Amino acid sequence: MSLDAWILGAPLKVLRQEDHPYRETTLATLGRHELGMSRRQTPAAQPGCEIFLDGRSIYLPGDPAPDRAWFDLCRELGYEPAHHWDWDPALILFQQVLPALAADWHEPPLPLDAQGLPEGVLSLASLRQTFAEAVSELRQDSLGPVGAKVAETFEWLPLRAVVFHDDAQLPLDFEGAGSCGRVSLWLGIHRDRAVALDGPAPFGSGLRRWVAGGSGDLTPAESFLRAAGLDPEPPKGFDTAFEAALHRLCSRLEGPLDAYRRTYPVGIPWHRDRRERLLGRTIVDVRPGTPPMLVLDDGTEVALENTPVPTWEHGGI
Repeated sequence: MSLDAWILGAPLKVLRQEDHPYRETTLATLGRHELGMSRRQTPAAQPGCEIFLDGRSIYLPGDPAPDRAWFDLCRELGYEPAHHWDWDPALILFQQVLPALAADWHEPPLPLDAQGLPEGVLSLASLRQTFAEAVSELRQDSLGPVGAKVAETFEWLPLRAVVFHDDAQLPLDFEGAGSCGRVSLWLGIHRDRAVALDGPAPFGSGLRRWVAGGSGDLTPAESFLRAAGLDPEPPKGFDTAFEAALHRLCSRLEGPLDAYRRTYPVGIPWHRDRRERLLGRTIVDVRPGTPPMLVLDDGTEVALENTPVPTWEHGGI
């Protein structure tokens, strides 16, 4: 497989494939872990697959997401939502790992949807599609030049990443599921010019109130216009129309976002500080510049400080 877009900080190596009648099996390694995949029937009697990690089943046809063990493995091997913002654990498994494991499988092929996922899997891709559809509806209903300007702003700022900040155990209801805690939505074309929508945990059963973050001395509206590559000077009435559009778009996401959050196991610290991001990483490249940048094996970029090391004025130890 191509390593250009490979997310995890360990290689995937396919060891062998066996083709028993109606039950093809593939074995592979991912770093120090073992992966296996076997053909299974879906609940609708269509061909599907079961995926194993270290001898334990982590996915069966019809499941909305892989088991927690896969999320723990992604976290262990360097996946971070804010950095690898086009991916989530489900997309890594089904769009990167599964094609490599099933590359030499025979007919019938695995049934996948338009996003390359097994039927019923909830992923970042479905959230991005929901957000894009809401923006398209915003364009259709936009009134006047100000409404058109707001719609154009969000058209240039697609949803790219979803970061859950609730690292600790969430309060659980009687069904063993908790409400979605604080979450950030990252929008943008380029990661270095991204903007974020921050939604604190809702109180009770109410909807969360989404807040658009500003940048430096810029207001949120100006930050979003600049990130979209548009004139950062908002026209009269833009702020009010922007807030209304923001509420409309995020309200459309509430249901899908809560369902998506319930596929994520609680207690995994996805949002890490600088020390945790760098611990145990290997430098794979140095990019000249001001300042020079170190590129680590998980894609993280670290700026080198140019501050000179202080020396003793009179020598000595």
